[in-house]
Amino acid sequence: EALSAARHMIGAAVRAWGARERADEIELVADELVTNALLHTDGPAIVTLRVLTGPDRRLRVDVEDTSSALPRRREAGDDGVSGRGLLLVDRLADVWGVEARGGGKCVWCEFVVPARGQ
Repeated sequence: EALSAARHMIGAAVRAWGARERADEIELVADELVTNALLHTDGPAIVTLRVLTGPDRRLRVDVEDTSSALPRRREAGDDGVSGRGLLLVDRLADVWGVEARGGGKCVWCEFVVPARGQ
């Protein structure tokens, strides 16, 4: 239920900020990051979306969790369902990374999006 609510809020924010042409990519990557945080940690996940301005307008997604373990790419499982999350993040986001935050971490990614009205 929490994941479904997060998906809805992320989608609404992306569209409200005028990033419709990248909405599917942003929502998929955010969903992967939130799912990873919930599957691989014992605590909650905190999702923050924001628009960064500068030479390029970017939409940034931060997903914080309570684990200090760094995410790692791994081979997809035999069932072909799991193991592709970070590969998707790497392929779809313009840039992404991981930062230590207190006793946990923040996995973040950014997408270049057009300025409003363009």
